[in-house]
Amino acid sequence: MIISPPFLRAKMSSQPDEEWVSSMMPADPQRGYPISNSQAWHGGIHIKHTDHTGVPEQVRAIADGTVFSVRQPSLQKRDLLPLNYNGPTDCGYVLIKHETEIGSDEGGKVAYWSLYMHMKSIGSTVSPGSVVYRKDPLGTVGMVDGQNAIHFQIFCDDANIKKLTGRETPELDLANNGRTDVVYGDIHFYLPAGTPVYDSMPKDNTPVSLMANGPVPRTKSDLFVTMRFHQGSCTMTTLHKAVFSSMYLEVGEPLTDADGADYEYNLYSKALTLYPNSPSAGYELLRFGRVINTDNETLSPAGAPLWRTINYPEGKGVVNLAAASVKVFSDADFPHWMGWQLVDDDTDTNSQCNSPTITLRCKTGVDLSGMICHFPLEWDKTTVDNRFQWLAKENDVLPEPMELCDLGPLTDHAKALCLAENPLPSGRVWHFEPTRFIEHFRKCGWLSNKEMKQLIPTKALSNGQWQTIPDRYGDTSVLARHYSRINKVLRKYLINTPFRMACFFGNAIQETAWLTTTHEGYVYTERNQRTRAIIRHYNIWYYPWYGRGFLQLTSPGNYYKYFKYRGYTYDETVKIKLENEYNRLYRNGSIRYSENHLDDTSNPELSAEILNWRNSLETGDYEPADSAGFYWCTTQMAKYADPEHILERQVSANHIYYRSPSFWQASATVNLPGARQRTNYSGLNGFIERCYVYGSALAVLTELKFPDSQGTYSLEKPEENNLRRTL
Repeated sequence: MIISPPFLRAKMSSQPDEEWVSSMMPADPQRGYPISNSQAWHGGIHIKHTDHTGVPEQVRAIADGTVFSVRQPSLQKRDLLPLNYNGPTDCGYVLIKHETEIGSDEGGKVAYWSLYMHMKSIGSTVSPGSVVYRKDPLGTVGMVDGQNAIHFQIFCDDANIKKLTGRETPELDLANNGRTDVVYGDIHFYLPAGTPVYDSMPKDNTPVSLMANGPVPRTKSDLFVTMRFHQGSCTMTTLHKAVFSSMYLEVGEPLTDADGADYEYNLYSKALTLYPNSPSAGYELLRFGRVINTDNETLSPAGAPLWRTINYPEGKGVVNLAAASVKVFSDADFPHWMGWQLVDDDTDTNSQCNSPTITLRCKTGVDLSGMICHFPLEWDKTTVDNRFQWLAKENDVLPEPMELCDLGPLTDHAKALCLAENPLPSGRVWHFEPTRFIEHFRKCGWLSNKEMKQLIPTKALSNGQWQTIPDRYGDTSVLARHYSRINKVLRKYLINTPFRMACFFGNAIQETAWLTTTHEGYVYTERNQRTRAIIRHYNIWYYPWYGRGFLQLTSPGNYYKYFKYRGYTYDETVKIKLENEYNRLYRNGSIRYSENHLDDTSNPELSAEILNWRNSLETGDYEPADSAGFYWCTTQMAKYADPEHILERQVSANHIYYRSPSFWQASATVNLPGARQRTNYSGLNGFIERCYVYGSALAVLTELKFPDSQGTYSLEKPEENNLRRTL
């Protein structure tokens, strides 16, 4: 899922993402979510808006989708009844259905709807059945009750609420771990009362600390610990439930890198040290708090601990977060202690909010933005009369019931705003607070097949030639077979920000011939084409240890490094022999073909098992993607992808591409580390091709503007607009 706010203005480089999203969607407090000031259900928010420029600001599609219903506004009608009930009101709207993925298998395939109501104008290309892409302009802001604003809401049906949130109950089940098919964002741990707390970290990483002297303290209440990775660091935050309310309160100050500097950047080295028998599974334990890829990873020993320093009410201490009593979740589980709750306790079908949950929270002043509420869609014309009947009866909200003569104009107003064609069956739908929904799912980062395909440009400059990149991405393609596994690698190795992803794909897509192969190109040649002399060798001297996988892992040393990481055991003798031979040939180019002993025939000690391990990086289901993630973390590529990306517009052979120092350094790190500090961008194979992918990825994944020919950052897409559209 890729998602953004309905308004897009510049974001400061240091501005937290949630703060920026919120600033794009300033809600009218009188028309908020999930209830209005009259205690009636309100399925969205009113976003006030006044243009400050000569060109009206556009309302944008929040995600890729299909337009299901549209009503063009009428400037004449908005000043007349029934639209002008409390002031001029625009009736234009756009309803979009979004179908995407947030995780693997069927549980990760989701659909939801976004509605943009009270539009002043709607683009001529926005019509029922038309496809829109994220950030596409839909139209301009109209009026609500005489004020410039739109009503914006996000909702889903019953079939998708469990897929989106992972449950159908108000709160999480704390007896079991969270889901593993959908995992993203922060990791959360539930520590039941009685969890042992130690003074210090055991040096030997044993399950039971040998450092404790005397009785071991235990927690006196349930604790909820959040583990957040961000730009190299790891922050641990503890919450506990307040005694006399439903609120969860922070315990102490958040602990950042309490267990080691640059904790996130150093996860690989920690996995090697702490889990030497199974570093890859240990990496998952450090990253997720558990091993979630159990089909391919086995922790050894099975009860290996995860010692982390946390706050608890009595102070600070060390706990084993991998203990059987501790349960593990992610943001994908919508933890109730983080404010999320499914609300389905209003049993009537009118528009008055009679939910005990919402009523209690309003009385206690608790934030309502995490309430996911089940109530009738307010834009269904067939239910308006029934939903408004409560206004004509005695109730606690109105000083006195409305007379029918007063109720009629109100219901006429509501009907005039209802959907012209309602594609949903009558009844209840699940509503989300829109700002919170967008903030939340911007943490997801899982790309559907169609979304990942958009990262591949349609054209690129390659070896000085302007080339068309054909569509070779059908049902049996490399992309179709591996996109889900690539996603799993992105989440495992924390390639989970738009800029990290742009750096990863900018290299991986180029390395794999535009995502069509998982091995480096090689050719066996009998004769020298010029002299016709018999040479009998491959065109790459390090064959058969050539590049495999999505970042083209190359050379015996890197292969054996990966084998060790996966916990494989092997004879060191042949490893050392191959590494020495590779290094000898690397240092002396004149003998790379004439005295080459890297081939398998020259190394009969290589077992069939080792050959299978090596070849699996090309032919396996798991290894092509996982080896790329391994290479990402061993080179600490994230460290170079994280700084601000300052784009530079370049012209070559009369064609335009974009580069940045951050992308150069990240690319050089995995391809030519010695060139990382070069300021002339030279020496890296295929860097211009990589830049074309990088530009497409930035356009699809971020809100970054591209510089035009005058150096002004004004373009929303690469200047030659070679984006691949796939819906």
